[in-house]
Amino acid sequence: MSTLAIIIACGKEEEIVSGTEVAFLSMGSRPVLAHSLKTFHESAVVDEIIVVVSKERVEGSLQVIKRFGFTKVRGVVIGGVNRLSSLRTVFSKISKPASIIILHEASRPFVSDNVIVETVKAAKRYGSSIAAHKLPDAVKVAIKGLKSSKTLERNSAWAAQTPQVFKNEVLKKILDLKNKNIKLIDDESEWVKSPAEVHLIESGCGNLKIRSAEDLTIATAMFNARLNR
Repeated sequence: MSTLAIIIACGKEEEIVSGTEVAFLSMGSRPVLAHSLKTFHESAVVDEIIVVVSKERVEGSLQVIKRFGFTKVRGVVIGGVNRLSSLRTVFSKISKPASIIILHEASRPFVSDNVIVETVKAAKRYGSSIAAHKLPDAVKVAIKGLKSSKTLERNSAWAAQTPQVFKNEVLKKILDLKNKNIKLIDDESEWVKSPAEVHLIESGCGNLKIRSAEDLTIATAMFNARLNR
């Protein structure tokens, strides 16, 4: 049962400001993309990797792959305007799809190998799994404005992260062109139907997503702290 990791490094969700992808910012002596790729490249459960980038970043990503020796990378694909179109493009170019597909945001460079292993294991069993962090506080739901419409109990809400892992046949149903009006967000449970179910894997608050300059400062501090251990 082969496993393919798709590292998404483009799209508005992967930009720190408009036109600036997080994956190509520096953290220490390497770009963020290199940190994310390293963990998947070294993971025993990952067989192949595809990197999804914007047209302008193809050459830069190829240089990163070559410089750091990421030989598991089998291709670089130009992504679309959103995650759904990017993944449909990737699938259209895969001649022999893997049995298990991992989706991961390049902007989460601290994902651990243990989380990768556990999400893959859960996806093989349940059909789909998502790295997530259980929130210890009560969560307020405010659909519009600042008015709370619902309160969730403590320890009942989870913040969805990546990696998100699927059996091939489950992800293909989500990406089906017949699904015209869907948006892929962090939790795919609305689109994952029986016999598959979404299984949550605790990944901790350390699986940080870099969304802003402040996040990048925190991420760099985390990286430096790990170097000094």
